[in-house]
Amino acid sequence: MSNTITIQSINYSGEVANILFKPNGVNVVINLGNQILPYVFNPSLLTPPRNVYGVYTILVEGADCPVIMNVPVPTPTPTPTPTVTNTQTPTATPTLTPTPSFNPCKVPTQTPTTTTTPTTTPTPTITPTETCTNPCGCYAPIPPTPTQTPTNTHTPTNTPTPTLTPTPVYYAKLFIEPVSGSESIGQWMYDSGSNFFGFTNNTQPTQDQTQFNIDMNKYVDFSGWTSGEFPPIISQTVPQISGGLDSFGNPIVAYNFLTTEVLQGYVGGLGWYIWIIPISYLKDLIKKNKKSIITSLYPNPFVDQLTLDFSSSPGTIIQVIVFDILGRIIHTEAVTNQDNQIKLNLSRLSSAEYLIKLTSDNYEYATTIIKQ
Repeated sequence: MSNTITIQSINYSGEVANILFKPNGVNVVINLGNQILPYVFNPSLLTPPRNVYGVYTILVEGADCPVIMNVPVPTPTPTPTPTVTNTQTPTATPTLTPTPSFNPCKVPTQTPTTTTTPTTTPTPTITPTETCTNPCGCYAPIPPTPTQTPTNTHTPTNTPTPTLTPTPVYYAKLFIEPVSGSESIGQWMYDSGSNFFGFTNNTQPTQDQTQFNIDMNKYVDFSGWTSGEFPPIISQTVPQISGGLDSFGNPIVAYNFLTTEVLQGYVGGLGWYIWIIPISYLKDLIKKNKKSIITSLYPNPFVDQLTLDFSSSPGTIIQVIVFDILGRIIHTEAVTNQDNQIKLNLSRLSSAEYLIKLTSDNYEYATTIIKQ
């Protein structure tokens, strides 16, 4: 058996996370409790002893959604074989020239445009309209501020011009990797020196954060996403405020992409659907000023109804999200706080262990619950 596994994240080092572990091959979920990241887990100390292989569900305090970490049993990885070309001409060595690469997790910084003002007669200055070409979204340009030419008066009056703040535009990206393109994406990743050959080749990205970033940036830089070989990338907005319903009637939740429809025939067969949300869009979620509110939840385990009591008011409306151990959203609702207490009817849930998350404008709480 493998002895230990280290659960860590460069973004949440030193943070507290609730960790669930579902061992491979058995229908049981083990709650490892609240742990400080990085956390070294030794499953051989469990009763009965386990190995490290299985699914880990990690919910960091202050994070919006749980992180799902799958540790599969190692299997031999097929290595794509490069095609040998019969030619007598040696292959030229490419010159190392920095090439701009597509990165959906980076928002470009705008370069300010300087407008020259004539000193005699004011002439309208034509400012070209900026076109957003970055698939991760762009900041809205600041409209030019007209500059007045001073008149020949003894007492000129300076009129202050208000400064406009650009409104950021946030997008998530849906990459669809068709099964029919497994050879193309596999060869691209292999030539890039990666051990991740795409999801259709039965490989998974590494759990090492540094190498993961390298592999996924190379993955989204594949030309097939834009050449027509693969289905075009789909963009969807990432709201920064919860509330209301989207066009499909589903609740709008902050930092989660809206419901997205993929039309029939868009893929032309089976494929893997990979959502990528730039981590920079989620930073504000963990920077909110939270009140220190003691939350009591009972009974747990429960049969149909859960009651939550608060030591002080968390707000009028509380958003409730319930996740299964694989991180899928099972239930959402907006509940009205009545005398610092809410009651939840969760009778439709199946008997299992879940993660529940409650949020308001100045309150956040997450824990595990068990439905009998």
